[in-house]
Amino acid sequence: NAVDEEEILEILSEQGKSARLIAGGTDLVLELEQELHPEIEILLDISRVPGYDRIWMDGDERIHLGPAVTHNHCAASEIIRRRSAPLARAAWEVGAPQIRNMGTVVGNLVTASPANDTISPLMALGTELVLVSKQGTRRVALEDFYTGVRKTILRADEMVKEIIFPAMKSHQRGAYQKLGLRKAQAISLVNAAVILDLDGEKISRAVITLGAVAPTIIHTPEAEEYLVGQILSPQAIDQAAELAKNTSSPIDDVRGSANYRREMVRVLVKRALQE
Repeated sequence: NAVDEEEILEILSEQGKSARLIAGGTDLVLELEQELHPEIEILLDISRVPGYDRIWMDGDERIHLGPAVTHNHCAASEIIRRRSAPLARAAWEVGAPQIRNMGTVVGNLVTASPANDTISPLMALGTELVLVSKQGTRRVALEDFYTGVRKTILRADEMVKEIIFPAMKSHQRGAYQKLGLRKAQAISLVNAAVILDLDGEKISRAVITLGAVAPTIIHTPEAEEYLVGQILSPQAIDQAAELAKNTSSPIDDVRGSANYRREMVRVLVKRALQE
């Protein structure tokens, strides 16, 4: 059990790829059982490091999540529910209660599967990650963190110390929609997060992110641009949903065909805008 951050970073620096941090382990333990990480010899449990499970808002109204914040911490947090509803909803949609109790949001981000629930809303919220190592600290936009399916820029000697994003303002509205093959405990076939800035009735800015339809989480620029200046009429919703559908480039796999997924992008974006 690693005691403090200095010790954690020391071990990561010394051991490199043979050491891996673990907080909930809901993804990593399964992968180890499947022998997907022959290089890992040491697991560092950071789940009890004091302060790592904190959620707080700073004076600039930015929300901070520590590396041991679980999905249930998020779903239950007054700050998250009030000021970043899409994330609260996504955290609530993750797995079963046991998984939500154990699995961390940072772990969800680092596993880097494009089907992971929390990445789409966090990207829509404009999230930054704080990466620390013995070499120092660097801040990266969540958008720049991913290089492909299950690939990130995180170095072997680094850890994600914080997730930071602006709290939603009173003129913003947000929604998260997910489709799985079952009603519960399902991996996303498609997920969508939408955040709109409203100026009265009119949309002044739109962000729509999609999960599980490309190697990484993607934006839908045509739909986002189209919505600016619009009022959320049924026609505008239909048109934006259609544009979002055309942005996605999903794969065929055992859980659904590419055409089905594309059509579900349209359905989910429509539902999120209606919500």
